[in-house]
Amino acid sequence: MSKLDVELSETEMHHLAEMCAMVLTMLGQAKPEGNNPQAEAWQRLCVALLKAARGVPSIGRHMEFNPDCGYWFFKHAYIDRAFYSDVLDDYRDNTFWAELVSRCAEQSLVENFGDEAVNLMSDEERAARVSTLEKALWNEVSTHGMERLLFMLPPTES
Repeated sequence: MSKLDVELSETEMHHLAEMCAMVLTMLGQAKPEGNNPQAEAWQRLCVALLKAARGVPSIGRHMEFNPDCGYWFFKHAYIDRAFYSDVLDDYRDNTFWAELVSRCAEQSLVENFGDEAVNLMSDEERAARVSTLEKALWNEVSTHGMERLLFMLPPTES
């Protein structure tokens, strides 16, 4: 395999190191199934780039060898204020709310029409009805948060 030389400014290397930290964090949380060669290749590349970034004094002072993962990574104090942490937090929040709204809408459709009726709906009809419910739920949670949502447990679980 041929090698390439890339010239980066210190700022660009800093951004690249944070991007690698974000990818490694996401891969660690996603835990791709089994031996995923692509995930392993991404991890090796990110680890190599973080090791190279460690050699830049303005970046290296924010890094330490992490014995839990076995490679150089940013220190916790740096992670707490890093841009990539903000991006991950926003992503997690958005994913949580989108998933909550989507699942609530699908559950509401089944509760209102029954499994059989929902299964008889065309994909387009089901999608249209879920979309309408999602819009109403998004409006509710974006206006009031979770305050007015009610979760009811079956009598056997309460």
